[in-house]
Amino acid sequence: MNLCENCFQKYKTLIEPSIKGYLSQPLSDWRQAESQITQIIMKTKGIFKGDTWVLSFDEGEEEKAAEYVDVNAFKEIKNWKFKWKIDYLHKNGILQDSSYRLLDKAREARNKILHVEPDLVELSKEDYALFSEAKWIASQIWWSIWFDLKEEIIADIKSNTEKVAEQWLITLRTKSLDRNL
Repeated sequence: MNLCENCFQKYKTLIEPSIKGYLSQPLSDWRQAESQITQIIMKTKGIFKGDTWVLSFDEGEEEKAAEYVDVNAFKEIKNWKFKWKIDYLHKNGILQDSSYRLLDKAREARNKILHVEPDLVELSKEDYALFSEAKWIASQIWWSIWFDLKEEIIADIKSNTEKVAEQWLITLRTKSLDRNL
């Protein structure tokens, strides 16, 4: 940018934070999906004690957290890579095939920026859509698992989620083919 020092400082103070906020929004969709996938695993593995659930705790608060959660299992699952998490859920029938594949595609899109300065990576519209779709899938499964719904309702939610995920995958393949023509 070719701005005088005074204008540059105004830009840094007034405009840049807003731009960074807009650009990070899709990543908030990704973070929510990742958090919900982690919570689903913790819930299905039974690490929560009672109805209180713990999403995080500070270092040194293990004793207090132990009232609500199996601290060792919590730390272990928190450290799993996302791929391990969705593999676990798929293997255990919690994620069906299309939902699993869509979450894996979102993981691949996220990995483009994982070890690079986010400002240096250009995400496509499809990447942004994947993060939003991943959040939707994770949310559907999360609701069904978290609130101990009846098996028939869980089956319906999984089925509907799977149909939507399959449709999104078809749309992604079609767009990919169109770009390559």
